[in-house]
Amino acid sequence: MKDPELKLDCTALPGADEDLANDNYLLAALLENTTDNIYFKDLESRFVRINRTMARVLRVSDPSETFGKSDQDFFAAEHAVDARRDEIEIICSGQPLIGKEEKENWPDGSITWVSTSKMPLFNSAGRCIGTFGISRDITETKLAEMERENAQRDAALIIDSVPSILISLDFDGRVSRWNPAAAGAFGHSKEAVTGKAFGSCGINWISEDIDSQIRSSGQQISPMKLNLRFEKNGEERKLGLTLKWVYFAANQRPELLIIGADITERERAKEELLWKTAFLEAQVDSTGDGILVADPKWKPILLNRQFQRFFKLPQDLIDRNDAQLLLDHVLGITKDPKRFLEEVIYQREHFDQATRGEVELLDGTVLERYSSSVLGQDGGCFGRIWTFRDITERKRTEDVLRRLSLVVEQSPVSVVVTNLQGEIVYVNRKFTEASGYEVNEVLGLKSNILKSGHTSPADYRQLWETIKAGNEWRGVFHNRRKNGELYWESAMICPIENQDGTVTHFVGIKEDITEKLTIEAQLRQSQKLESIGQLSAGIAHEINTPIQYVGDNASFLKESWGQLAALLVAAQKLRDEADSGTVSQSTVDNFDECSKAADVEYLSREIPRAIDQSLEGVRRVARIVSAMKEFSHPGSEEKRAIDLNRAIETTVTISRNEWKYVATVQTRLDSDLPLVPCLAGEINQVVLNLVVNAAHAIADVPKREGNELGTITLSTRRDGGWVEVSVADTGTGIPDHARERVFDPFFTTKEVGKGTGQGLMLAHTVVVKKHGGRIWFDTEVGKGTTFFFRLPLEVAGVD
Repeated sequence: MKDPELKLDCTALPGADEDLANDNYLLAALLENTTDNIYFKDLESRFVRINRTMARVLRVSDPSETFGKSDQDFFAAEHAVDARRDEIEIICSGQPLIGKEEKENWPDGSITWVSTSKMPLFNSAGRCIGTFGISRDITETKLAEMERENAQRDAALIIDSVPSILISLDFDGRVSRWNPAAAGAFGHSKEAVTGKAFGSCGINWISEDIDSQIRSSGQQISPMKLNLRFEKNGEERKLGLTLKWVYFAANQRPELLIIGADITERERAKEELLWKTAFLEAQVDSTGDGILVADPKWKPILLNRQFQRFFKLPQDLIDRNDAQLLLDHVLGITKDPKRFLEEVIYQREHFDQATRGEVELLDGTVLERYSSSVLGQDGGCFGRIWTFRDITERKRTEDVLRRLSLVVEQSPVSVVVTNLQGEIVYVNRKFTEASGYEVNEVLGLKSNILKSGHTSPADYRQLWETIKAGNEWRGVFHNRRKNGELYWESAMICPIENQDGTVTHFVGIKEDITEKLTIEAQLRQSQKLESIGQLSAGIAHEINTPIQYVGDNASFLKESWGQLAALLVAAQKLRDEADSGTVSQSTVDNFDECSKAADVEYLSREIPRAIDQSLEGVRRVARIVSAMKEFSHPGSEEKRAIDLNRAIETTVTISRNEWKYVATVQTRLDSDLPLVPCLAGEINQVVLNLVVNAAHAIADVPKREGNELGTITLSTRRDGGWVEVSVADTGTGIPDHARERVFDPFFTTKEVGKGTGQGLMLAHTVVVKKHGGRIWFDTEVGKGTTFFFRLPLEVAGVD
């Protein structure tokens, strides 16, 4: 780098005197060789001249490179703006800025600290022409100062954070340091005690002449222990202190450092330990367990009263405290002394192991034994403890439970026990047979592993709400076996309570009723077909009537067609001759004869009527056949939403021959009735049974005057979440003696051959058990009976 000329450029300083230029060389030499940073700036804060030191600071190789540039070309934007602001203020005020500490931010993120002085630069005419600045790098000094401040702050933070009391007294015994722990212990702030003698800080000391006790410690090299007592909030407290003279700085007088803690609670804990030990000894002596403690040489050091009672120890044996005599006595009253001795020998040879077993005495008492060594941290043995607990009653209970377990295992029904979270903890053998799962496959799993997906979440919530409330739930599951096969189970689930009445588990008892339901379904279908068989003659008659007049009308149409065909031939011949222009009289006469024979006016009136009658007959037959088909369909095992009004109308149609000679049927069906989820075929059968029973009840009424017919009225209505159906008749009513047995199997008041006694029983099963509904009746002898049944609008049942 070329050395700069050691002179000031007078042209750069407008108005400079000629004499000043003559001294330029000496001034430049001074500026270039100083270790301070020196620069000149014009009124726009642009560099005019800098020295070499400043060039190094600005990181340029030649000072002339800075000419005409400003701070923003070298420093970070924030620092450049601050410098610009200072220089404008100096130019405007004409006042220098002396010794300002500045933090210089560089574009690369580095930071330096400088002490800066800036002053205005005037020409000979007294006009400000720029600024002159001189700065010194104080980064190391500043960092050292900051480090010292941080160290002092950290030290103060540590002192204030330690949980122990930390107090410092100066050489004259006055408080110079007082941390928050001391303030908390004594209840006096640092400001309240600083500069005061420790003994006169407003603390209610119980000990006398605290300051003299502290001074007596002198300037000992080793720490001194001191216990002091004082009163706080009306309570005596105790301090455990350590006093040590220390030098915090060279050439300073020592200070007395006091470190300690409030040991009131610790002292109380010692006292508490003493009485707890006494209490523990009393407790050991009063416990229901027999306890024996022996030293490493097996000499007994504690025999509690229960141990003495279990083994019937005489007082002289207790007083002699001989291990061998004690062992001989115990062996003499045990049922299997050889085995007991082997266990004792094993414990002696394996002192580090805990053992457990049972001891049966000659009087039938069974004791549970637990033995363990008392080992130190170094592995040394301090002795051994034996505890004996009377489990005679528990063993008897276990025997009962074992027999009960055999009964449960061999039970013909499935038994499942779950915890409160529904996780399986026990299943019996019948469960594995029914589900196809092995025991180890289901333990720990949720009880819904058999879930087949045919039940809504609302039904499961209702089940859990019932059993969690401590009540019993009964219902039917449609489960899925491990192999995917579906099957039905009748289930009863209830909570299991402990002696305190707290529910600890749930037990489910379930029976596979798949075959039973299959038989019931066959029975219902058989009963339905039986009903159809009984109705078949009437249905045949109902079909025969429209078929008969359809046939008669067809014969009439066939005969009429012959006459019309002859008339059409004559008309065609007449037409052909008319087209040729010559119509013979014979052709006209033939047409007139055919027209007269056909009686066109009569046929025009009767043929359309015959066609309409035939179509109505076909429609009537179709309705009967459709109703029969719908009614006799086996149905589905799944509930589906149906139009209940339509189902009732269908049943009325197929049963018409049963009631038309004895009654008229009226229907009062709610037109706004929603679709009802049910087993359609089975509900059809219920309605049919009630209608047929009503017809039979009316038929049993003595002949009315003028052969007046009775009335059967079928009604539907919605009642909240239910749909109610009623079948009312004007029959004989149900006698008092039969009312309680109406829904019993095979019970009937009808004459032999007229009823099987299964209709109302099946109706009760379908409505109550299959649909979760209700069926009942209202009757009056001589006036009639009304049967009601209700079905829920939400599907019920639980998988």
